[in-house]
Amino acid sequence: MIKLQVKIILWIFIIWARRLCGAQIESINSNELLAFEDFLRAQHLQHALLLGNCSGQIENYKRLFANYRLQFFTPQRGVQFRELFYHAAPRTALLVPALGDEQTKRWIYEPASAEGFFNNSQAWLLLGNSEANRSDDPIIRQHLSPYNINIDADITVAMRARGAANQSWLLYDVYRVSKQTPLMVQLKGHWSRADGYQVLASFGESWIRRRRNLHNITLIGSTALVEKPADMDDLSYLGNDRELLQLDPMQRKTYQLFLLIGRMYNMSLQVLFRDTWGQLLPNGSWSGVIGHIVSGEADFSVCPIRFVSERNHYIQYTPPLHTQLIHFLFRHPRRNSIRNIFFEPLSTEVWWCVLVLMVGSALLLVLHMRQERRLLQPAGQAMERPVSFVWFTILETYLQQGPAADQFRLPSTRLLISASCIFSFMLMQFYGAFIVGSLLSDTPRSIVNLQALYESDLEIGMEDIAYNFELFTNTTNRLVRDIYSQRICRARPPNILTIEEGAQRIRRGGFAFHTAIDRLYRLLNELLDERLFCELQEIMFNPPYLSASILAKSSPWREHLNHAILYLSETGLIAYNDRLWTMPRPDCTLFKDAQVEVDLKHFAPALFTLLLAMLVSASVFLLELLCGYLKARAKQQASQKVDKAMVLHP
Repeated sequence: MIKLQVKIILWIFIIWARRLCGAQIESINSNELLAFEDFLRAQHLQHALLLGNCSGQIENYKRLFANYRLQFFTPQRGVQFRELFYHAAPRTALLVPALGDEQTKRWIYEPASAEGFFNNSQAWLLLGNSEANRSDDPIIRQHLSPYNINIDADITVAMRARGAANQSWLLYDVYRVSKQTPLMVQLKGHWSRADGYQVLASFGESWIRRRRNLHNITLIGSTALVEKPADMDDLSYLGNDRELLQLDPMQRKTYQLFLLIGRMYNMSLQVLFRDTWGQLLPNGSWSGVIGHIVSGEADFSVCPIRFVSERNHYIQYTPPLHTQLIHFLFRHPRRNSIRNIFFEPLSTEVWWCVLVLMVGSALLLVLHMRQERRLLQPAGQAMERPVSFVWFTILETYLQQGPAADQFRLPSTRLLISASCIFSFMLMQFYGAFIVGSLLSDTPRSIVNLQALYESDLEIGMEDIAYNFELFTNTTNRLVRDIYSQRICRARPPNILTIEEGAQRIRRGGFAFHTAIDRLYRLLNELLDERLFCELQEIMFNPPYLSASILAKSSPWREHLNHAILYLSETGLIAYNDRLWTMPRPDCTLFKDAQVEVDLKHFAPALFTLLLAMLVSASVFLLELLCGYLKARAKQQASQKVDKAMVLHP
């Protein structure tokens, strides 16, 4: 019952399709449908479009309807061939039963050529007849040469063998390398009712590999040069990978990759030059490199273009070709406090605790001294002033000098002195070890994120380039917007500079600059010595920019270019080319190891303390001289008065 229903539905469909047929196109017979079914199976396709007269027995279509999604097309009023295709449609196989039929050329070939349907989005099977006195190649070229067939065409022409009675066909692969070259016709295999769909071994691999020899054709690329010196030729400057590497590094680096692609595909490259990457103009056209691509003047861009959503309607991208790191870069400020290394190991609270312990030990020692004098000192023996004796004794203890062993006899006094010596020893060991360790280790940096940079005293600026304005203004990150409005644009004029001006400001210090890191490092390498270069600090708040080459929509070179870039990436040639264009940075670890020494900067606090003590001592010495002079003078005056009195009153 189900099979009967299927037959009835198929008969209704075929009768309906035949009644819609306008201009008559060649009918499709059972052998052709069998060959088409084998073609679908070989191409791994599920969608099919039959371009022919809808006649024949229902059994001829039953298997196709059971396994594939079929659609029929015959010319009729109100239906155009281009209307059968839509955006993101699945890959479809098309069967054309008559290669040289005039109606086929008018209703199918011409609109397919105009709309660019002869590409690998559709798999074409065209059926033709061989002639007695001609080979198949000129027949195929005669019928298909006028049409827009390119390198990415997937066209199989099946030529019916002479005298084979529709039982076998020779299969040919048809494509054109470029518009300036003749149609390429290569034997692909054969089909017969007995053997089925048979292709040569070379057609078992990718069609890109089979068509990688482009016969030295010339393709046109476009690139932007914005920093080229006026006295250099465009192409010589673009191909120079030894000098002036800080100028246009992105464009010149990727140009080296396209030279490799040219050798891979046996093609030549002609380059057009513009001074901008491209912007959408008010009249709807594009300027710069994108304008070359959209207008068809160039086949692809040699320079990488950033992924921007508004461009997707006009161009298509290849896989990523270049990664651009865009960060803040600045010289991290050094801590210049006079306290420096001699006060860094211990915090202020610890130093106060040490001072309290010293004072407490001194007061306790005073009590012990009184007890020792009362109990042990012989009568009539004088003792030093208690305050002076205690002070110098405590200093000797904490400086690990220690008093004489027989100076204190009470166990409690000796216990106090011993505990103070042990504490002093532990303090000095920790203190000295920390100083040595701090000299050997890296100086900790405090400005390591965007929030710390915003709160620092550094001036902040950015390069005057389009992507910086998009990054700082088209963001939902409040901190990024605040940096732009309150730090970058706060100055008058704003700190929006060229990359050369930004490098000079970084050299002077106290300035953070947002730009492409690889370009800035090359400029700073000529401005900074090794010590200053090792002070550079990066802050990243946005992911790296990915950029790629671009092509026009439906470009025939898309698959070739994508395959080449992925191959270069897989083999490591893109990474190797990146390293060639990346500036080697000095090993700051080795530099710091060579600089481990107690220099004047670290020793200045000790010298300052000693100098201050000498000045205080000199001041006290002068004061003592003055007091001694005044006492001697007063004593002299007093003696003179006594002498006078004795003279007057003998």
